[in-house]
Amino acid sequence: MDFDPDSILKTSARTRIGIKELLDSICERVSPPEQLPDDNGNDYVDNSSTTTKDILRAKVIDSWFENKRGVIALVRVLSGVLEENDRISIIEPASYDQITEGDVDAHKVRKDNFSVQEIGMVLPHRVRTRKLTRGQMGYVIAGLRDPREARPGAILSLHKTIPTLIGNNMRLPPSVSMGQHSVLFASVHPMEGDGFDELFAAINRLALSDAGLEIHQTGGSSSGSGGGPFLGPGLRVGFQGLLHVEVFRQRLEDEFHMEAVVTPPKVPYTIEYLPTKNYKPPPTANGEEVVIEDLIDWPEQGHRFKVKEPIVDVRIMTPMEYAGSIMELIKRKRGTSMKTKPIDEFTWQITSSMPWADVVTDFHDELKSTSTGYASFDVTESDPPTKEADLRKVDILLNSEVVDPLAFVCHVDVSRAQARVVCEKLRDVLPRQQFVTVIQAKTDGKIIASERIRAYRKDVLTKGGKTMGGGDVSRKKKLLEKQKRGKKRQQSTGKVTLSQAAFRAVISRSG
Repeated sequence: MDFDPDSILKTSARTRIGIKELLDSICERVSPPEQLPDDNGNDYVDNSSTTTKDILRAKVIDSWFENKRGVIALVRVLSGVLEENDRISIIEPASYDQITEGDVDAHKVRKDNFSVQEIGMVLPHRVRTRKLTRGQMGYVIAGLRDPREARPGAILSLHKTIPTLIGNNMRLPPSVSMGQHSVLFASVHPMEGDGFDELFAAINRLALSDAGLEIHQTGGSSSGSGGGPFLGPGLRVGFQGLLHVEVFRQRLEDEFHMEAVVTPPKVPYTIEYLPTKNYKPPPTANGEEVVIEDLIDWPEQGHRFKVKEPIVDVRIMTPMEYAGSIMELIKRKRGTSMKTKPIDEFTWQITSSMPWADVVTDFHDELKSTSTGYASFDVTESDPPTKEADLRKVDILLNSEVVDPLAFVCHVDVSRAQARVVCEKLRDVLPRQQFVTVIQAKTDGKIIASERIRAYRKDVLTKGGKTMGGGDVSRKKKLLEKQKRGKKRQQSTGKVTLSQAAFRAVISRSG
């Protein structure tokens, strides 16, 4: 497990065993707060002093919402002093690489500023101290109404010192995280077409206690990412991982009694456009790599481009008898750099680098099925975090109309097989209509898989137990042709209802 057995401390808060040893070990092993390069150590000076006071930089660790006080932010002071009645602004800092390169425009300063109402420490109950200095951690109440205004990783600073702080590139220690970034994106739509307002209000209520949600409204047209006439308007939500998606869906159902359609999660891809004679890259590319979070932004047919997909390191703990089957599963999921390590005589540890898109689809379910539920896994970001791959976007069409939320990206070698599986599963889960439903999968302008759902058919030759038209064949043909024209008209105007089961068919693309 890559740790020293002698470093394990035997401690129990309930029986009060080893508490002193634990506290002493924290003092010895945990490094003190890092001093910034431009920090002169003047945390607090009198107004009459000529010594320059350090600029306040307080990093938000967590934030939550309380009905009577609003947003309460837990902060760590990196430099300077934060006091009650100070006027503060919130900065969303750039990455550490951007800061060291001097990219001043990468910082995002919110327009609003707030007055600090209360400051204190959590011990574990809140104790008001009225001031926090460098190295201290405590809570701040400043009248914010939305936790998304103070996301973990944001920086609080005095409003009057913002120009000076940004002009000096806002130096931060490398160990300070620059906040949470969504690693998965999914569209959320109401089950009923008129339920969007209730869904929007419910998700915003959820966001008050879940700052990790990243919410954007999508369109309802077929050209947008809203699902066209099949799903209508919706919200594109960013999540921190697979468990976050499941918790979100369960909370939406338990706390608001609302059923919603959640599309398969998508991962961000990096696109690098290559020069061509007939096709120019979009203006947003500007000769650089473009990160797309919605497949509606995937390059159109005719463009030459390279795709980089996110890669993660997967660590699996499994009983020894299932190791062989799990290694085969990793190979099917395009895993590389596979390593095995015996933990004891019964348990093995398997590590591998895998595409994040293959992990978020059905890897968890297949791993549990392969190991009969005994194996478990966790993921960490790989180094480098992306890798070039030969990927294709596969569009799903229902009666010749593209359904954007059902689109998926896969490797070119398995595109036909996965498209065939998705079409077959959609044929089984989509409801039968009064018209024929044609399910097709298309990539690079070619149809690579197709299925049909037969229409309900009324016997128009019989009415009231009697045969229409008598024995006249021309009369019977006329009735059948009339029915055929009606079915064709319904096929062009009818609506296919999509359910959550349809999206599960896209999530689980293994045969």
